[in-house]
Amino acid sequence: MAPSKRKSAETEKMTVEDAKALDCGVCFSALKPPIFQCDNGHALCSSCRDKLAPAGKCHVCGITTRLGYRRCLAMDHLVESIRVACPNAAHGCDARPVYYDLAGHRKACPHAPSHCPGKTCSFSGTMKQLVDHITSSHGWPCTTKVIIAGQTSIRLQDGFNFLVLDHLVDKEGATTTSTTGKFLFLLNVARQPIGQQFWFNISVICIHPHHIYDGQGQSSTKAIKCELKYSWWFDNRLFHHYMSSDLRVDCTDLSDGLPNHETCFNCFNFVVPNSALEDGDKEAIHVKASITIY
Repeated sequence: MAPSKRKSAETEKMTVEDAKALDCGVCFSALKPPIFQCDNGHALCSSCRDKLAPAGKCHVCGITTRLGYRRCLAMDHLVESIRVACPNAAHGCDARPVYYDLAGHRKACPHAPSHCPGKTCSFSGTMKQLVDHITSSHGWPCTTKVIIAGQTSIRLQDGFNFLVLDHLVDKEGATTTSTTGKFLFLLNVARQPIGQQFWFNISVICIHPHHIYDGQGQSSTKAIKCELKYSWWFDNRLFHHYMSSDLRVDCTDLSDGLPNHETCFNCFNFVVPNSALEDGDKEAIHVKASITIY
């Protein structure tokens, strides 16, 4: 066996017994280049090096560092060569990020799972797997729409309703693409009778494993807004009932379950008299929805 192949086989199943050895001795964050050391080899990150330089001595052994901490190129090379499997490997991710960047990879991993909103269901999976699950295992209605501009009409029944979008449009007309490929929205409808009227409570959340990211996987501070409208003419168009509301939509992977529907702050609430309901809306309600990034 050639030396290079033998070494590869010998190190193939190596494990790190003490992960703290790869952390900065001051802030305990994962070491990443450039890494520095004192003359006795005690390593620290560049940020801590800058903070401790005025003290003129090592943070561990107290040795004088008048000439400053020196670069530790061997440690630089070591941490660059340590690769770890993504925790989402079971969901199809074959990436092996460097040890110190695992947290950064997890924040934008396209294979990160989201959870089923069913109270007794423990399913979790990628966006595509989740969409297949909610339709095949639960039979919840799921509509696929591409909203480029304006609004789309959607028929909402009581309970869970899902809307799948390929991308979102911002206020200026530019599009944002999810790292998972699609955006999945849950519109939860609760209907309560009040005398001869109905109280509709519609909450909207975006089921997504991350906050909204741009096409390069960079975190965005933009907010998602969903505008819901209900409109109906009745009595031969003599009367018109119209309601509209703008909702801020939160992103969640549902790992902590559904937000409390009764105390939900981003809900569309309105009262509709029976006479104002279209015949088809007595079983399910038609609303117009537009989703925008701000």
